Amino acid sequence: MSAAALPSACASGGSGDSAAPGGDDASVPGDGPLPEGAEAGGGEGGGGDGGIGASLTKACADNASTYCAQLEQCAAFLFQTQYGDNLTCVARNTLACTDGVQAPGAGWTGDGLEACVKARSALDCNTFLHGKPAPNACRVTGAITTSSKCRYDAQCGSGYCRYASGGLCGNCVNLGATGAPCTTSSDCDGNLMCAGTCQVPNGVGGGCGATQPCQQGLVCAKGACAQPGVLGATCDPTLGGADCDYYQGFYCDGTSKTCKAYATPHDGQSCGGGAAVCFGGDTCFGGSCVAPVQDGSPCNTDAGENCLAPSSCQTGLCQLYSATQCK
Repeated sequence: MSAAALPSACASGGSGDSAAPGGDDASVPGDGPLPEGAEAGGGEGGGGDGGIGASLTKACADNASTYCAQLEQCAAFLFQTQYGDNLTCVARNTLACTDGVQAPGAGWTGDGLEACVKARSALDCNTFLHGKPAPNACRVTGAITTSSKCRYDAQCGSGYCRYASGGLCGNCVNLGATGAPCTTSSDCDGNLMCAGTCQVPNGVGGGCGATQPCQQGLVCAKGACAQPGVLGATCDPTLGGADCDYYQGFYCDGTSKTCKAYATPHDGQSCGGGAAVCFGGDTCFGGSCVAPVQDGSPCNTDAGENCLAPSSCQTGLCQLYSATQCK
């Protein structure tokens, strides 16, 4: 869910690839990754019993407020383009967290979630945004067995819910060891990254290519792992902008071959040309930014009328796809 809301280990989920951040990490109930690291069973109202209890309610509120503050500090561009303001960020992440902690079989407890929030809040910005794996306190396991349906990592005894592309539900699977086939780095255990198979990634200056990945947050440029560029850095347009730091709001300008800052237009303003990302979760449609549709209102993705994560357009209405629907 690209962004999506249980405590996150990092803005990108803590275990996925370092492409544009967002919301398809199965571990998060909202726009940040779900915390993982308490005993299985759901504890105080978890596990889909219809209420999450005071402890988990407070933990979800703490998770959302600290996550949003950390995201705004570490990646203001992401914060602005995904949410626009703190009230929206907190509300969306609280919604996702609430669904995540009460998902069937989820292993969250109030104390476990607070421990994850504390561990994530102590991370430096680079680790928050790109670190893999998540802190131990955020690596929760649940009661759902391997191969069964899931929506969040913390529901699974394996600690990982893998989605097919575009899916709303996944299946609990084991994380891949070195050499295991993978589709994304989320499929790989520990700090392993995906390059067709799970491999130990190289750091800055190390070799990289089709079968050798870089550490999360780095880019492979001319066969070597490097930090993505910031404003004014030289870049290679043939890399599709990967060598400019998207998390901080930069793209590779094809004419000057340097990293430039994205514009962040608001509702109704022009967004065409590839040099702009709409503000506040808007969609760029027909050359203009279209505001996200509110929960419960009609939506039409073919007309650029999209929902704000973690909700999605279902049967023509914006609504949260709950973990209880993954059966």
